Amino acid sequence: MDRFAKVVAFGLLLSAAALHAGCSGASGLMGSASASADGPGKLTNESPDARPVAVAWTSARAQRCGFNFDAGKLKASYLAYEAKQASAEQLAKAEKSYDSTFKAIRERVSGDPDYCSDRKSQEIKADLGRHLAGDFTPKLPQAKKVETCGFLGMACPERREEAWDSKKFWEDDANRRAGGR
Repeated sequence: MDRFAKVVAFGLLLSAAALHAGCSGASGLMGSASASADGPGKLTNESPDARPVAVAWTSARAQRCGFNFDAGKLKASYLAYEAKQASAEQLAKAEKSYDSTFKAIRERVSGDPDYCSDRKSQEIKADLGRHLAGDFTPKLPQAKKVETCGFLGMACPERREEAWDSKKFWEDDANRRAGGR
């Protein structure tokens, strides 16, 4: 193959890779909750399965960070809460979801020596306090939707709230040229 053909082939390959990266959307470029080290996945707070996942997620993270609480007692308290409002079948499903989430999150976060940062510990402490007080409302982190623009799906630049004013533009330009601002 001559040099020109190699350059063209490389360019096409590079373009295809960039196009593929752009087509994967914001979650492919920016990550998602499920891509984080300890995220509970793409589960929304409105999902029926969110409550057992949220409580187990908090419990596993709190245990990893050495919070002084009884994980078994928290689980029992949560299941007693569910037993008051759910059928036996729903309770069994909630317990299974709790157990599998607890195990999965514990395994994910156990290998990270820097996991318990100050910010993360504050988040865990707030959620754990709510759960220990009997508030099992799920407050799972939600993936932020990133607006994409253009051909490659790159993140859009910030949009200005004010309308563009040509008079202001020329006044600012004159001020910059005069050394002011």
